[in-house]
Amino acid sequence: MALVLALTACANNEDNKEPATDEVSKAEENVTVTEDENKVEDSKDASPKENNLEKLDKTYYEYFDTVTTLLTYSDDKESFDKSCDILEEELAKYHKLYNSYDDFEGVNNFKTINDKAGIEPVKVDPEIIELIEYSKKMYDVTDGNINIAMGSLLGLWHEYREMSIDDPSKAAIPSEEELVAKSEHKNIDAIEIDKENSTVYINDPNVQIDIGAIGKGYATEKMANKLKENGFSRGILSVGGDDVIIGANPNSSNGAWKIAVQNPFLEDKDNPYSSIVSVKNTSIVTSGDYQRFFTVDGKNYHHIIDPATKYPSDKWKSVSVKADSIALADTLSTYLFIVDHETGLKKAKENGIEAYWIDPEGNEFKTDGWEAMEDN
Repeated sequence: MALVLALTACANNEDNKEPATDEVSKAEENVTVTEDENKVEDSKDASPKENNLEKLDKTYYEYFDTVTTLLTYSDDKESFDKSCDILEEELAKYHKLYNSYDDFEGVNNFKTINDKAGIEPVKVDPEIIELIEYSKKMYDVTDGNINIAMGSLLGLWHEYREMSIDDPSKAAIPSEEELVAKSEHKNIDAIEIDKENSTVYINDPNVQIDIGAIGKGYATEKMANKLKENGFSRGILSVGGDDVIIGANPNSSNGAWKIAVQNPFLEDKDNPYSSIVSVKNTSIVTSGDYQRFFTVDGKNYHHIIDPATKYPSDKWKSVSVKADSIALADTLSTYLFIVDHETGLKKAKENGIEAYWIDPEGNEFKTDGWEAMEDN
């Protein structure tokens, strides 16, 4: 029997730069197929060879500073190639549109808006306004913890991370004075939307937008919907750890796909996965501290910043979320990474999601629904 394992790696929620070699090598495993000899009792399941379906997949490295893979089982390669063409077109569009770091000719994106903060409104694509409106909704859902107006603080950490990675001998973290100064400018109401004229204006020149905790998941949801609208009926779309599971697995008797969550303790080579769940028609996102980080005086500093402390959150090693909406899963995986377990569990129940936490000591916490998915 073929067991489909889609490795949900740590979601790279922030920087727009070329991935390091080790990040690429891990991400290439993002969607894999392995033979599971221990599942022989599930004899009703057909292998791709038995049902004449071929494993088809394509991987992209150019977009969102991460690795994107589309996978399916099909006997129609022409249709799959069409889906890949649609996906790449959408990837290219959102990579430019939902970008806070790079300029693109003829495109007004989040960098354009940030550059014009306190100067003038920027005419934008309606999809930028839609994302800002969604982000303001998520600000309320997460009690202000996920705030796209925190770009000044997050940008400061980004600068120090880039400097430290480029020249480890100069590795450093921001001073407390710098952190306090940047964190004072985070009022989400400073981001003004004029839907009638399709403009966005930041009325405080020191406020900057950072969509790292929301943008990729939101774009992935749009891309998955576009694929489904154009006939893609089963498979997995994985965008840097944001996994959308579409339709039924034809190689499983119950139609479920096996999704494996990466063990955040990378040194544990004997146990590459910390959890494997059976799911269909849903999404899973993992946020963690183990990929995008830099080191100062022997301590790692990752990219998920707790607004309460202004420093990288140290409560969890990784947090995985399962939700019908990958945009919601992306946002809440970051939120749950920042807050304590009791607060996160309450929020998970309020939003109808399942979650799986691993703390720095390796202790695991799961919602009942997550445990049930592991039992399938």
